[in-house]
Amino acid sequence: MSNRLLAAVAVAASLVAASAAQASTVFASMVDVSGAGAGIGWDAELGDAPSTARTNPANMLGAPDSVPGREGGFYSLNGGVAVFGFGTNFFGDANIFEVTFSCSGSGERCSNHPESVDVYAFAGAYNPFDGAFGLGDLLSRGFSFVGNLGNGTAQRGGSITVGGPFSFLALVDNSSTPDGFDIDAISVSAVPVPASALFLLAGLGGLGFLRSRRKA
Repeated sequence: MSNRLLAAVAVAASLVAASAAQASTVFASMVDVSGAGAGIGWDAELGDAPSTARTNPANMLGAPDSVPGREGGFYSLNGGVAVFGFGTNFFGDANIFEVTFSCSGSGERCSNHPESVDVYAFAGAYNPFDGAFGLGDLLSRGFSFVGNLGNGTAQRGGSITVGGPFSFLALVDNSSTPDGFDIDAISVSAVPVPASALFLLAGLGGLGFLRSRRKA
């Protein structure tokens, strides 16, 4: 193998590693929900004034809200399902921001209001459901289970490893409380756009190495 080919493979590998390390954090920009939400929450724009924030799916989009002394707007799954899109493929860990007022205990779930969600992931195109849908519908479309997250862990951001790359995440509420898991925001690590080209370059370098060995 020539020194030039060795150098090309080394450069490609280093660029792939650097690109992966620079993956950006993106928040959900699309959500498809099944379930009507529940209860009264607090809207970030209204401060402490009560509103129907828990029934507005848009409260799960974008970065976490924050109001001094209160949490911002959020959505209560209420035993339902939510599918999230981020406008890009992602990999690694997802961070889910949950809201439980006066959460007590130090376990995975708040001892006073134990809530949790099962997390599923999917790679490919997604068409929103027409009407109500459930876990069976997600599985029939190819979503796969990646883990479970409790509200004790997810206060102000709880991390769960999803692997990937994937295109969409789904949260399935399995709480026993009346309003269920309360979601403020969800973020993922975007797959850098140049990474695919760099991986291809590294692969071509490997093929060149094999060919040079055969000629030798």
